[in-house]
Amino acid sequence: MKQIQTQTQVQKLALTQVMRTSLSLLAMGQEEAAEVIRREQNRNAFLRSVPSFPAQGTPNNEDFEGPAEQSRTDALIHQVRLIKLSEHEVRIAEGLVHSLDHRGFLTDSPQEIAGYLECSVDDLVDLVSRLQDEVEPAGVFAWSLADCFRLQLVAKNRFDPLIERLLDRLDLIASQDIAGICANCNVDQDDAVEMLEDIRSLNPAPLGHQPALLSTDRAPDLLISEDDDGLFSAALNEAALPRILVDDALFSTTVAAETDNKAQTYYRDCYREAGNMVRAMQKRANTILAIGSAIARHQEKFIRTGRDRDRLPLTMAQLAAELGVNKSTVSRAMSGCNIKTDRGIFAAKSFLARPLNDQETERTRDQALKRLRLLIETENTRSPYSDENLAGQLKKAGLPMSRRTVAKYRAILEIPGAYERRQKQA
Repeated sequence: MKQIQTQTQVQKLALTQVMRTSLSLLAMGQEEAAEVIRREQNRNAFLRSVPSFPAQGTPNNEDFEGPAEQSRTDALIHQVRLIKLSEHEVRIAEGLVHSLDHRGFLTDSPQEIAGYLECSVDDLVDLVSRLQDEVEPAGVFAWSLADCFRLQLVAKNRFDPLIERLLDRLDLIASQDIAGICANCNVDQDDAVEMLEDIRSLNPAPLGHQPALLSTDRAPDLLISEDDDGLFSAALNEAALPRILVDDALFSTTVAAETDNKAQTYYRDCYREAGNMVRAMQKRANTILAIGSAIARHQEKFIRTGRDRDRLPLTMAQLAAELGVNKSTVSRAMSGCNIKTDRGIFAAKSFLARPLNDQETERTRDQALKRLRLLIETENTRSPYSDENLAGQLKKAGLPMSRRTVAKYRAILEIPGAYERRQKQA
């Protein structure tokens, strides 16, 4: 037997993480998208929400840094004073609060802190341990990123020796290296995935910018309005669009403060994923706007009158071809999307209408159904139209179709045939 080794080149289309995130967000409504952003913000301090409608004269972000920082400090000191401590311990604890960095970590060594707070190292370590257990949010007063994760896992009752071993390899967590986690912790793939998900759900900067509340009030995604020239155009509704950005300044500060290379790798991964989320939301917004603009162009008469008979043939396939995207992308974007016009708020899909057939692309099936119902309702009840007669009448009205199609449409309208209609009148 002769063995032959050959080499072939296969071309595959791989979806990037940004593309996968964009596609999943496209299928979500406002509430779902807002919830996804909230979850991501809870574990990623570099993803920030910005107000949709900043008040006039509102100071810039930098102006909020001082008061926000002071508010967090005051909140921690308030918690410290609720713990049963001696006056000496309260003084040290308040000093520790002021020693925290922007993440909520103690970056100086115990020896250095004990030196400038004038206490013993043992007393300091014992007090820090107590503060870690009793002060919220979990993870504050951590000595490192791994320690921060440990405190949050303990609070969730998810800390065990295997996760403890994995916390020494934050680089594996950042790269989501399942095989590496299996080898490092001696676990199977299912356990590795579960451990990875547990850790990646944690907040690496407990005192970082807190997620701003995103409005979940249902508002139309798009606004279609008429301009002075009588033309309709679409615009995104800012009130319904979650607006997020990447906090570059916080990332720069965090990386500069962190000396552990593995922790830096994890923070860089969070920063990259925050950027992916922002780009995915922008793609979602751009796709929805492009669809709205196409609808405004095609359905001008229907938007103006609101009458079903003025709705022109328009399908997802047509929109996809016009926008140069996949039909499934259009379907995802239109799912749960609402559009506001002067006539009211409509589901995006209500602006679509199937053409009568491949040949008659200027008339819709809805128009044919309405015309068919009208013909039957106004017929001579003593001599009802046969399906052949109805096909002829529809052809005269510019809606050509076969007798079989007429019979099928009658069934859709739940209208009996000519014989049954005649018998009913007898």
